[in-house]
Amino acid sequence: MSISNHQELLVAIEQLELKRKRQEDELVDHFHATVESFKPGNLLRSAVSKIGHSEMIGNVLKTAGSLGMGVLTTKLAGGGLAVGGARGLISSVVKQSALKAVFKNFDAIKAYGLSTYKNLFNKK
Repeated sequence: MSISNHQELLVAIEQLELKRKRQEDELVDHFHATVESFKPGNLLRSAVSKIGHSEMIGNVLKTAGSLGMGVLTTKLAGGGLAVGGARGLISSVVKQSALKAVFKNFDAIKAYGLSTYKNLFNKK
Protein backbone atom coordinates (compact mmCIF):
# COMPACT_ATOMS: atom_id res chain seq x y z
CA MET A 1 0.00 0.00 0.00
CA SER A 2 1.48 3.28 -1.11
CA ILE A 3 0.75 6.32 1.07
CA SER A 4 1.12 9.62 -0.70
CA ASN A 5 -0.55 12.19 1.58
CA HIS A 6 -1.48 12.95 5.16
CA GLN A 7 -5.10 11.77 4.83
CA GLU A 8 -4.01 8.32 3.51
CA LEU A 9 -1.53 8.07 6.39
CA LEU A 10 -4.28 8.71 8.95
CA VAL A 11 -6.53 6.08 7.31
CA ALA A 12 -3.68 3.55 7.28
CA ILE A 13 -2.92 4.22 10.97
CA GLU A 14 -6.59 3.79 11.88
CA GLN A 15 -6.78 0.51 9.96
CA LEU A 16 -3.64 -0.79 11.67
CA GLU A 17 -4.96 0.20 15.11
CA LEU A 18 -8.22 -1.65 14.41
CA LYS A 19 -6.27 -4.69 13.23
CA ARG A 20 -4.09 -4.59 16.38
CA LYS A 21 -7.17 -4.35 18.62
CA ARG A 22 -8.87 -7.27 16.83
CA GLN A 23 -5.73 -9.42 17.12
CA GLU A 24 -5.37 -8.52 20.79
CA ASP A 25 -9.00 -9.54 21.45
CA GLU A 26 -8.45 -12.84 19.60
CA LEU A 27 -5.29 -13.49 21.62
CA VAL A 28 -7.10 -12.84 24.93
CA ASP A 29 -9.97 -15.12 23.88
CA HIS A 30 -7.51 -17.85 22.87
CA PHE A 31 -5.67 -17.47 26.19
CA HIS A 32 -8.92 -17.87 28.16
CA ALA A 33 -9.87 -20.93 26.10
CA THR A 34 -6.44 -22.44 26.76
CA VAL A 35 -6.68 -21.78 30.50
CA GLU A 36 -10.15 -23.37 30.52
CA SER A 37 -8.89 -26.43 28.67
CA PHE A 38 -6.19 -27.03 31.31
CA LYS A 39 -8.66 -27.33 34.19
CA PRO A 40 -8.57 -30.87 35.62
CA GLY A 41 -12.18 -31.66 34.74
CA ASN A 42 -11.70 -30.60 31.14
CA LEU A 43 -8.43 -32.54 30.84
CA LEU A 44 -10.17 -35.67 32.12
CA ARG A 45 -13.17 -35.12 29.83
CA SER A 46 -10.84 -34.67 26.87
CA ALA A 47 -8.87 -37.81 27.67
CA VAL A 48 -11.98 -39.92 28.17
CA SER A 49 -13.64 -38.60 25.03
CA LYS A 50 -10.64 -39.80 23.02
CA ILE A 51 -11.25 -43.35 24.24
CA GLY A 52 -14.76 -43.18 22.84
CA HIS A 53 -15.15 -46.72 21.47
CA SER A 54 -17.92 -48.64 23.21
CA GLU A 55 -15.97 -51.93 23.17
CA MET A 56 -13.04 -50.27 24.92
CA ILE A 57 -15.37 -48.59 27.38
CA GLY A 58 -16.93 -52.00 28.06
CA ASN A 59 -13.53 -53.47 28.90
CA VAL A 60 -12.69 -50.52 31.13
CA LEU A 61 -16.04 -50.84 32.92
CA LYS A 62 -15.59 -54.59 33.39
CA THR A 63 -12.11 -54.11 34.84
CA ALA A 64 -13.22 -51.24 37.06
CA GLY A 65 -16.20 -53.28 38.27
CA SER A 66 -13.99 -56.24 39.08
CA LEU A 67 -11.48 -54.12 40.95
CA GLY A 68 -14.18 -52.20 42.76
CA MET A 69 -15.99 -55.34 43.84
CA GLY A 70 -12.72 -56.90 44.97
CA VAL A 71 -11.85 -53.90 47.12
CA LEU A 72 -15.40 -53.62 48.49
CA THR A 73 -15.69 -57.28 49.42
CA THR A 74 -12.22 -57.28 50.98
CA LYS A 75 -13.21 -54.33 53.17
CA LEU A 76 -16.56 -55.92 54.05
CA ALA A 77 -15.01 -59.27 54.89
CA GLY A 78 -12.40 -57.91 57.26
CA GLY A 79 -9.72 -56.29 55.17
CA GLY A 80 -6.18 -57.56 55.73
CA LEU A 81 -7.30 -59.80 58.58
CA ALA A 82 -9.20 -62.09 56.22
CA VAL A 83 -6.26 -64.28 55.31
CA GLY A 84 -6.82 -67.51 57.16
CA GLY A 85 -9.50 -69.70 58.64
CA ALA A 86 -13.20 -69.00 58.40
CA ARG A 87 -12.72 -65.33 57.64
CA GLY A 88 -10.62 -66.13 54.57
CA LEU A 89 -13.24 -68.60 53.36
CA ILE A 90 -16.06 -66.10 53.88
CA SER A 91 -14.02 -63.42 52.14
CA SER A 92 -13.37 -65.52 49.06
CA VAL A 93 -17.01 -66.69 48.88
CA VAL A 94 -18.26 -63.11 49.10
CA LYS A 95 -15.76 -62.00 46.44
CA GLN A 96 -16.74 -64.81 44.10
CA SER A 97 -20.46 -64.18 44.46
CA ALA A 98 -20.01 -60.43 43.99
CA LEU A 99 -17.91 -60.98 40.87
CA LYS A 100 -20.49 -63.44 39.52
CA ALA A 101 -23.18 -60.82 40.07
CA VAL A 102 -21.10 -58.24 38.17
CA PHE A 103 -20.46 -60.58 35.24
CA LYS A 104 -24.07 -61.81 35.14
CA ASN A 105 -25.41 -58.27 34.96
CA PHE A 106 -22.60 -56.88 32.89
CA ASP A 107 -24.83 -55.86 29.97
CA ALA A 108 -27.01 -53.75 32.26
CA ILE A 109 -23.96 -52.27 33.98
CA LYS A 110 -22.36 -51.53 30.60
CA ALA A 111 -25.55 -49.86 29.31
CA TYR A 112 -25.76 -47.74 32.44
CA GLY A 113 -22.06 -46.84 32.19
CA LEU A 114 -22.36 -45.92 28.51
CA SER A 115 -25.41 -43.73 29.11
CA THR A 116 -23.61 -42.02 31.98
CA TYR A 117 -20.55 -41.54 29.77
CA LYS A 118 -22.67 -40.03 27.00
CA ASN A 119 -24.47 -37.71 29.42
CA LEU A 120 -21.23 -36.50 30.98
CA PHE A 121 -18.94 -36.19 28.00
CA ASN A 122 -21.08 -35.38 24.96
CA LYS A 123 -20.95 -31.75 23.95
CA LYS A 124 -24.21 -29.94 24.33
